[in-house]
Amino acid sequence: MTHVAVDLLGEGVQPASVLDALPAALDADPELVVTLVVPPDSTTADLAGRGIVTGDRVHLVTARRGIPAGPEAIRDVRARRDSGVRVAARLVRDGKADAMVSVAPLEAVAAAAQFTFGLLPGATRGSLAAVVDTGGEATPGGVVLCDAGASVDVTSDDLAQFALAGAAYARVRAGAGQPRVALLAARPALPDTVRRAAHELLGSLGVDYVGQVDAGVLVAGGHGQRPDVVVTDGFTGDVVLACLRAVRAAVPGARPQMPEGLDPAWRSPAGPDLQGGTIVLAVDGVAVRAGDPVGGPDDLSTGIPAALATAATVWRGGLVDQIRAELARLVARRRSLAGLSP
Repeated sequence: MTHVAVDLLGEGVQPASVLDALPAALDADPELVVTLVVPPDSTTADLAGRGIVTGDRVHLVTARRGIPAGPEAIRDVRARRDSGVRVAARLVRDGKADAMVSVAPLEAVAAAAQFTFGLLPGATRGSLAAVVDTGGEATPGGVVLCDAGASVDVTSDDLAQFALAGAAYARVRAGAGQPRVALLAARPALPDTVRRAAHELLGSLGVDYVGQVDAGVLVAGGHGQRPDVVVTDGFTGDVVLACLRAVRAAVPGARPQMPEGLDPAWRSPAGPDLQGGTIVLAVDGVAVRAGDPVGGPDDLSTGIPAALATAATVWRGGLVDQIRAELARLVARRRSLAGLSP
């Protein structure tokens, strides 16, 4: 069984909209067990009215408050031990859940994961990975954008960490194969010393590094063969996602249509339901923020099943251990560059 803690205390989120999506998710994955982190006034009657019975596969834990979005979210996560996202993270840390899903603000989920789980050996910071649905045939499962908003000031070593973690995530989602990794950059006339150094480092780490690309690879009709993973800093990644969000809002039909109901193959990494959700990478645990990072207002009727699918898939695929092994190679490369023995 795969046990996922689900934090329902997001700012402005109605728990009812999340609960309505759970029966289909539980029916689709008979190996899934959830612990719902809910407000104190939630009752088993609320669940029973939606066909959800507490017991073997559904459990309840209460939390007193959510974390509001904004620049104070990181401070609030540290200060509010009784917040839903902290309670869910502790369930994973203490071995009572294998992974967590949250509807809290993205910055709160990232902060809770780093603060509660800690970073993996060799990682100097966490990163966020979001799957961007390009709509192209070359990458039908979308492109993994890493970092999608966690970091601002980065070094070439940070970008290398993001690449290794993002490649491991893409590999687990696809089930096999060596993902093609690219570095997001501006046109050659705008030199960037950090990316130039990262370009050289990525070429020496044994990943299938295809070089520097521009943001055109993230949209349908972009030129050339699309990579599986695009690496950047969090500031640029967030700007790119905001632009894609605006395009989807302005252009009719730009947003891929979700099938009616839950896709029967929702646990398949290639299934359309896995487009949603943003995962925190390089931490010692699995944390996924529910919702489409490009789609604007979250549709939790599909966002929760998507996030549950992501969390279950990567935990079963051993993502954390894979990233741990990748970062060990980076540590060895650091020692080599410093003239130290392995």
